[in-house]
Amino acid sequence: MTDYKAEDQGLLLVFSDPGKHVSLEEFHDWYDNEHVPLRTSRFAEFLSAARYSVSSSVYSNGTSHSAADANANANASKTFDSRWAAIYSISSNDIFNQQRYTSLRANRSEREAKLIGRIGVLDRRIYRLVWDSAQGASASSAARPAAPESSSDAAPIVVLTSVHLASSEKAKEYEQWYDEEHSALLAEVPGWKRTRRFELVDAVINGKDTVQGDADRVPRVLAMSEYINPAFASSAEFQHATSTPWRNKVNSSEYIVTRERRVCEIYKAWEPEAALKAADQL
Repeated sequence: MTDYKAEDQGLLLVFSDPGKHVSLEEFHDWYDNEHVPLRTSRFAEFLSAARYSVSSSVYSNGTSHSAADANANANASKTFDSRWAAIYSISSNDIFNQQRYTSLRANRSEREAKLIGRIGVLDRRIYRLVWDSAQGASASSAARPAAPESSSDAAPIVVLTSVHLASSEKAKEYEQWYDEEHSALLAEVPGWKRTRRFELVDAVINGKDTVQGDADRVPRVLAMSEYINPAFASSAEFQHATSTPWRNKVNSSEYIVTRERRVCEIYKAWEPEAALKAADQL
């Protein structure tokens, strides 16, 4: 059993794709009207909830993944080409230990059970928070408690960059680069809103278009940056942040074993009803 710790703030990140056996209309209807509302209405630990379309994906060797690439090899896993993402901020990862949450999977509706059996990709990842620019401190220090986020706070653009480092020494320098240089440079980018860093706790990947071992290919370290300006990447500030000598060093093949980058555009956000209600009662 995975050790989900009560003191850890976290992130539930779910990449998904309906595949060829579920229509897009059915997929969205289930996700929007059943799956997400069950979580936001019941669990105060769910501080935010938003779905995004994935506009670009790059995995491992820097080759862009696309539908055409996937069609070239019908037997290849499509896990890292998923077109949709759901992002939930979590106040305490202990929720994932609790029967009141795990019972959702044990007691699925008939519709959900049938859809899950046909879906192309369902890639669920749980992380613990390491650092949050909005809190101004590392998660292990006396950072202020996380607060619910209104649907209007959902960022229009989210960039998710995951890496697996070659060694603990390389990981230490990568973290040092992020703390001492990169996070400050990102904050200067026009339209930048927030950056968080996470460590992977658990990954479970299922679906008709996945293969055994996909979960082991998920990189361990995640950086999530939010932007208001869709054209952030064309700014001089972003170009500088992503081209410094230190950045190039710690992002080289000597340091990075696996790299995944996805750019996501907002599709829909929800009010975290249970979290907002709990906050009002404090």
